[in-house]
Amino acid sequence: MTPIEAPEPSIANLQFLKLGGSLITDKARPHTSRPHVLARLASEIAAARQRDAEMRLVLGNGAGSYGHVPARRYGTRQGVRTRYEWSGLPKCGARPPR
Repeated sequence: MTPIEAPEPSIANLQFLKLGGSLITDKARPHTSRPHVLARLASEIAAARQRDAEMRLVLGNGAGSYGHVPARRYGTRQGVRTRYEWSGLPKCGARPPR
């Protein structure tokens, strides 16, 4: 049996867009997204994709209020040394509630 070779993916027209945590969340309040901003960004991304159907998009996002609030609370932004700081580390990377 001959293996089927997939075409090599092209990086032509590949875009990376990072949605910053300060943009998409309220960093002053824990676990607080900004739905109106997310809706606006989704519309803007959809419009850009309609203008350029060949655009390949990779989205990234910052932690915002889901990561920065616990990082501040546990002091992990300066590194982790104490048992208390270590206990906060998993909370900084915890998945946001759905």
